[in-house]
Amino acid sequence: MTRAWLRERGRLPRYRSRFDLHRRQVARSIALARVRCSRHESCFPAGAVPGSFLPRLLPALFAALSCLVQVRTAGAQTSTGSPPLLAPAAPEKPSLWRNEWPQFRTSEGVTTIAAGLATVAIMLIGPVEQPRWQGPILFDNAVRDGLRASDYRVRRSYQNIGDWTYRLSPVLPLVDVLLVSTLGHSDPKLALNLGGMLLEAYSYSGLASFISTELSARKRPYSECHEGGECDTQSFYSGHSAIAATGAGLMCANHTRIALYGNKALDIGSCVLASANAVLTATTRVASDRHYSTDVILGLGFGFGFGYAVPVLLHYSYGSSKDKTITFAPDPSCGGNCIGIRGTF
Repeated sequence: MTRAWLRERGRLPRYRSRFDLHRRQVARSIALARVRCSRHESCFPAGAVPGSFLPRLLPALFAALSCLVQVRTAGAQTSTGSPPLLAPAAPEKPSLWRNEWPQFRTSEGVTTIAAGLATVAIMLIGPVEQPRWQGPILFDNAVRDGLRASDYRVRRSYQNIGDWTYRLSPVLPLVDVLLVSTLGHSDPKLALNLGGMLLEAYSYSGLASFISTELSARKRPYSECHEGGECDTQSFYSGHSAIAATGAGLMCANHTRIALYGNKALDIGSCVLASANAVLTATTRVASDRHYSTDVILGLGFGFGFGYAVPVLLHYSYGSSKDKTITFAPDPSCGGNCIGIRGTF
C-alpha cells in the first residue's frame, strides 16, 4: 500500500499547509523538467550533459524565489489581516491623599502668605526694650533650680544644642514632602498638600510666637541679664519650643492618617521622634537659663496645637457622611432628666 493510494482514499492528509502544497508543486515541476531535458538535448547548450551544474541550479533558484515570494505574501496578509496588538495602558496609581479630604485651598495660601509677611514685619520692628513682666510664676523657680546649669560654659553648650534641635525640627516634615511623597510614592497631589499644610502651620506658629513676645515683653531669666548684662524681653513664650513642637504636630497628624512609610511602626516612630526632639529643645532652653518652664510649656502647647490642628481640622476631619453620626437621647446617669449626646466622627 503506497502513500498515494492512502491519500486517494482519505486515510492520509493530502497537504499539511499551503506552503507544503507549493513545495510539492515546485518539486513536481523540477522533476518533469529533468525528464524532458534528459530526452531533448536542445534543453542544454552545446557540450553540456544532463547531469551538469547549470540545469540543476536554475530550477533550484526558481524554487527558492517562489518560496520567498510566497512567504512574503503570507506575512503581508497576516500583518494586514490582524490589527497590531496594543499594550494595555498601565492603571494610574491612586493617590494617598483621599478624595474626601479637601485639597490645599487658595484661602489657606492667602492666609499663609499674610502670616509670613506679618511675622517679617514684627521682626523688622524689633522686640520691646522695656519689660512689662519679669520674674517667675507658679513652679518656675523649682524647675529652674533643678534644670539650670550652674556653669556659664555649660549653659552655652545647652543653648547651642537647643539651637540645633530647633533648626532641625522642620527636616522630617520636609523629607515627607520632597522625598517620601514626591520621589518615593510619585504622588504630586500628596506632596503639594503636605507642603502647603507645612508652610501654613509654621507661618501661624511663628506669627503667634512673635505676637506673644511683643505683647508680654517678659524679661528672660538668665543670670547675665540680672547682673547688668545684655537683656531682652522675648521670654514668653519660647519660640524655639513652639517651632520644634509644630514639626512634631505635623508628623503626628500626617503619619497617623497616611501610611507614608508603609509601616505602622515607622510611622508612629516618626511621630515619637519629632515629639522627643521638641521636648529636648524645650529642656535645653530651661537648662541654658534662656526661658522659664512656663515659657517652654506654653510654647510646646501652642506649637504642637498649630502643627496638629491645621491638617486635622482643615483637611483630615472631612469624610463621608456615613462615617459621622450624632444621637441625642435621655442620659440614664442622671435619671433621664438630662440629654446625652453621642456620636462618631
